[in-house]
Amino acid sequence: MRRKPEPTGLLFEEPEEVLAAAPSVCGDFYAEVAIQRPLDCLFTYSVPLELRARVEPGVRVAVPFGHKREVGVVVGTRAAPPAGAPRLKPLFSVLDEEPLFDAAMLQLTRWMAEEYACSWGEALSAVMPSALKREAGARQVVMIRLREELDEERAAALEKSQPKQFRMLRTLRELEGPIELRELCRRLNVTEGVGKSLARGGFAWIERVVSRNDPLATSSVQRRRPDALTHEQQAAVTTLEAALADGKGGAFLLQGVTGSGKTEIYLRLIESALAAGKGAIVMVPEIALTPQTVGWFRSRFGEVAVLHSRMTDAQRRAMWLSVKHRRTRVVVGARSAGFAPVPDLGVIVLDEEHEPSFKQESTPRYHARAVALRRAAQANAVCVLGSATPSLESWQAAQEGRLKRIVLRERVQGIRLPPIEVLDLRQEKSDHPGPPLFTRRLLELVGGALERGEQAILFQNRRGFSPVLWCAACGETVRCSQCDSNLTFHRRIARVVCHSCCEELPVPRACPMCTAPNPRHLGAGSERVELLVKKLYPAARVQRMDSDTMLRREDYEDALERFGRGEIDVLVGTQMIAKGLDFPRVTVVGVVNADQALHLPDFRASERTFQLLAQVAGRAGRGLLDGRIVVQSATPSHPAIVAAAKHDYEGFARAESRLRAELGYPPHGRLLRTVIDSEDLGKLDEVAQAVGKLLREAVGTAAQVLGPAEAPIALLRGRHRKHVLVKARRDSDGVERARAALRAYAVPHAKVRVSIDVDPVSML
Repeated sequence: MRRKPEPTGLLFEEPEEVLAAAPSVCGDFYAEVAIQRPLDCLFTYSVPLELRARVEPGVRVAVPFGHKREVGVVVGTRAAPPAGAPRLKPLFSVLDEEPLFDAAMLQLTRWMAEEYACSWGEALSAVMPSALKREAGARQVVMIRLREELDEERAAALEKSQPKQFRMLRTLRELEGPIELRELCRRLNVTEGVGKSLARGGFAWIERVVSRNDPLATSSVQRRRPDALTHEQQAAVTTLEAALADGKGGAFLLQGVTGSGKTEIYLRLIESALAAGKGAIVMVPEIALTPQTVGWFRSRFGEVAVLHSRMTDAQRRAMWLSVKHRRTRVVVGARSAGFAPVPDLGVIVLDEEHEPSFKQESTPRYHARAVALRRAAQANAVCVLGSATPSLESWQAAQEGRLKRIVLRERVQGIRLPPIEVLDLRQEKSDHPGPPLFTRRLLELVGGALERGEQAILFQNRRGFSPVLWCAACGETVRCSQCDSNLTFHRRIARVVCHSCCEELPVPRACPMCTAPNPRHLGAGSERVELLVKKLYPAARVQRMDSDTMLRREDYEDALERFGRGEIDVLVGTQMIAKGLDFPRVTVVGVVNADQALHLPDFRASERTFQLLAQVAGRAGRGLLDGRIVVQSATPSHPAIVAAAKHDYEGFARAESRLRAELGYPPHGRLLRTVIDSEDLGKLDEVAQAVGKLLREAVGTAAQVLGPAEAPIALLRGRHRKHVLVKARRDSDGVERARAALRAYAVPHAKVRVSIDVDPVSML
């Protein structure tokens, strides 16, 4: 059941030859190359005489790999071939005039490969821009847009004959301009061939461009530099600047209530770093990467490099090289910005460090927080983890002294934290069957804000109109045939949609299980909230923000800019409106249903509920106007909701930490999760049992092995899923043993996938 890859070259586990100094051009000369493939080894190539002067650690090279030509990274050189190696193939060419990666970045990616159980080549691939992963350079971007005139009869016929093309056509109708085909296909879970077929049918135009406008490149939102800081802010800046000045760096947790001025502290610290000739990286959750955020940094520092997932290859490559060559000294971006090649790095900021989006869910499954701390330690830089609601991992690290904690307890300008009212939905009377969507108190507060010309935010962390179709006759819900998920009714398109695989169907007139007529629509999503608000307040200007309406980044930015100008009265949305927004005229925030995340089969469910409520509540009362928060819940006595209503992070963290300690979960223990998935249930069970046995033999008494068992989402996109969990004490080597055993394990069935997730964030 186990086997090692059989490369002709240096095994990944032999580090003594790696990063060796290059010998002279005389005599034999060999390069150790990491290939962007899941092979846990390096490959040795001979270096032709004419290329020897250019081959050094950190450069990209084109090499033969089987019958193909691959791009790899030189991670070391040697004067003799590995013992017993056959005649080695020569590399084809050197792709860089100077190394793309310095020794520190090679060390960081080597650590990532070891820590997150992937190959060194996969770790390096995660670091470099897409344009540099290929020998050909920048990839052309394929843009698609709707044709001006359509044959409506032919377009309507696509719904039955070509449902995927119909979905794409319908989405293009909703857009006011072109969109990148790759991004559109990702959202709809279809291949690019669907778009090309749509173009061949005369419904759309496709054009190829090397670059396109990046709306974040010209964002100009201003942030005035305050004349004076609060006492708490000044103390924080003084502490951080002292760590920067002594050249030893340090790791800090900046825990400040919403509106306490954490961003200004980041800006002052970066000013000091630039004055000392050092660079800075600021990482924010992807959804918070708006003109508001980028504009603040650009207004203070001028040219700022922006790195995010929607950039084209050419844009990302140009920005990356601008940073590497010191033309730009401040980088703002999402998770991958942590790898920006900033010379003389002085500051790394991870804002909203508790956000799950900082964990990558594909190989390599790294956490940006761990990478930031590791990179800062390498560079003797100051690392600041900022949040109003830190992750329990960071909070516990501060309790134990592994992070230095700085606390901001007050909002700037003496602004008070808004009071939070928790209302019991079970006690509210409804005018129609089923529980009410809004309490009378919330409607009263929203109406009052609108009468005074103020703004309101309504948060419902579920999209669509109704998340459940339920049959009263047999008690079953209408589910996706390819996923372990309920189908959600979307009223605007009159379809039921699976939010896991994106498949959609006509609304069933009868229960698929028992054929009883008219399944009932239960629950509410953001679409239903929006429609009801428009009905209740017909004069109000209402905007919904979720992934159904914000199809392009420009849509998201335009909506926020209009909200900031006062052109929108009520903003309805999912978690994309829950954090990072600073609008002084917002006086009412309503959480329509606070219970949705509480009942997920995940030990972090309570923590995430508390964090989300605290972040949403922080959107109100950020100016001179007082704010009011209403949290609607059917479980108002849940500890997470009670603590959030009191703005009591410390009380919640202490209680939740004690519970985690009893169960051995992080931050008091470590986890490794292995997910096995296959279309074949028999092969799935065979491999899952083998993985469970392997792990039990490997860890012995150093850890507890749970499973194999069905994953909480047992069927996803037609593949059955099981998982095995390794739970170990922090002072044991259980996770390390499990990781080593799994890295040496290769699945003999091509149709079975085994994924390793060290320190997982998602348990679904």
